Amino acid sequence: MAKDWKVTQTALIKGQKVTTSFILPFMDAADVSAFCSLLEGGYQVTEINEGMSDMTGSEVNAANSTPVSRISLIGENKQRGYISGFGGKPIHFKNTVNGDEIRNVLANKMVFEAVPTAKVTYVGITTGESVL
Repeated sequence: MAKDWKVTQTALIKGQKVTTSFILPFMDAADVSAFCSLLEGGYQVTEINEGMSDMTGSEVNAANSTPVSRISLIGENKQRGYISGFGGKPIHFKNTVNGDEIRNVLANKMVFEAVPTAKVTYVGITTGESVL
């Protein structure tokens, strides 16, 4: 069943512990799991669904990550949605993850609550440096 999910990510980046929370809008559990598998460190998915959370990597030091400031989603009927960290904090993806992998996880998904049958047709990614 599609719903909004709060994800709290914890990662050790360049020796510094960072925590970022963000909302994944109106997604199915399988799509949330696919998206979160791309994240650096550990994460907790709040609905609260402990079965989807994985904090095992939260203390592993990642020398590098792929920080993303914002993911913009546009739908078939020009709906708009966004995924971004609370307080302007970046979401840290694994260093090996590229924009195409993030786009592939979100492409053609139905994430717009106002028009639940409309699929994502465009995924824009704004990257940024992480200032620790």
